[in-house]
Order: sequence, then structure tokens, then C-alpha cells
Amino acid sequence: MFKQSLCLLIALVLNCNGAVDIEKYLKVCARNSPDVNDCLVEAVEYGISVMADGIKDLGVPPVDPYVQKELRLEYKNNQVQVKMNNKDIRVEGLKHSTVRDARLRADEDSFHLEIDMYSPAVSMSGKYEGGGSYNALNITARGTYQTNMTDLVYTWKLDGKPETINNEVYVRIKSFYMRPDVTSMKVHLTNDSPESKELTELGVRLVNENWKVLYKELLPFAMTNWNKIGTKVANKVFLKEKEVLQRGR
Repeated sequence: MFKQSLCLLIALVLNCNGAVDIEKYLKVCARNSPDVNDCLVEAVEYGISVMADGIKDLGVPPVDPYVQKELRLEYKNNQVQVKMNNKDIRVEGLKHSTVRDARLRADEDSFHLEIDMYSPAVSMSGKYEGGGSYNALNITARGTYQTNMTDLVYTWKLDGKPETINNEVYVRIKSFYMRPDVTSMKVHLTNDSPESKELTELGVRLVNENWKVLYKELLPFAMTNWNKIGTKVANKVFLKEKEVLQRGR
């Protein structure tokens, strides 16, 4: 059967190798405690503040700002096609988030964790290079961008199954779900290609006027990426760190 405790938040953002003293850095909650959900709320909020600047001893990079070297995007919808390569991506705002609620369901056959989050503002910036087309119209561009979003409401959902490794029971995370609702979004874009600068400016105005439509269109692509990243990172902890499930309370 499952062991009796769960280390919070690490499964979402921590990438570490080997045995570590989890409780030195993050709050640990008893899975069978009647107050486990309240403990989860406190643990995640504390974990965000601790990991905002990174944890050097564990090799954890800063999560606010979170930096990603590269991200490729390809989008096709009827006559619209876009290919874009993003570099030096910075995402800021997580450290100002609050945890509204948390719910854990775990037994001998399944594991399900939900964490309700609110972020007052999140911004993403970086460099881009790419092109797009609409019918016979083709555009190439390169420059910098910044996207500002406000009042994000979302839930982290992790689902997993128990798995025995070397006679110890771990949890293998099968999926990670996140679908933020956003109150407002505004895109700022520069273009170093003179031949397409005016068209880019027109495109940015259209995007900002119709951002809800664009956000809805691109959300499935983002969710697929979040699922891959979240599942991979979570399993680096749940399948390697026995402390996550062993400490009883």
C-alpha cells in the first residue's frame, strides 16, 4: 500500500537527483491527516516563495522568472499558417500567486491531486523569428515580444497510479492538466524586418482586439506542452525520491 506522507509542490517544479532532505526546504503533509488539504494550501504557497529564487543545494533553478531557452510553435487553421521559433523566454509572476484550495485523493489504486491557483499578473517575453501566411499573403518577421496577462485562475491536476520499484511503492504520474482562465491579455511586438513591419503592426492590433479568440485557438497546443512538461518533471520526483511517499506523520 502507499506510504503515509506526501511532499508538496516538488512534483510540479522540482528537478533533483539523489536523496535529499526535502523537509529542509519544503513543508511535508501527512496524506492520511484530516487536515491534509489545508496543509497542502500552506505547503504550496510556501514552496512557491522558497523556489522563486531557486534552491542551489538541490540544483533547482529560479521559477520566477522562469527561463526557457527555446520553444518552437507551428499553427495551422484553414488558410492561416504560422511557424515561429522563440528564444530566451522569460515568464514572470508566479511568486505573487496564491493558492485558493487543494484536494487530494489517494488510495491503493489511484492518485489524484488538484490545486486551485490565482495569479494577479503573468508576463512572458523573449525573442522570436518566423513567418506566417494567409491565403497568398506571406510574412516573415523577427524581433522581440512581450505578452501581459492579468487575473489568471487555474487548477493544477495530477493523476497517477502506484508502481512497485525494487519492492518500494511509488506513484507514476500519468497526466498533468492546466487550463488558465484569463481576464485580459495584451501583446507587444517589435519587428526588425522593414518589409513586413506595417503588416506586423496591423496584426498585433488585430490580435489585441480579438485576443480571446486567439487564446482559445492556441490553448490546446499550450495544454499539450504543459502536460508533457508537468508529467515529466513530476515523475522525476515521484519515481526517484522515496522521501516523497515514505515519511509518516
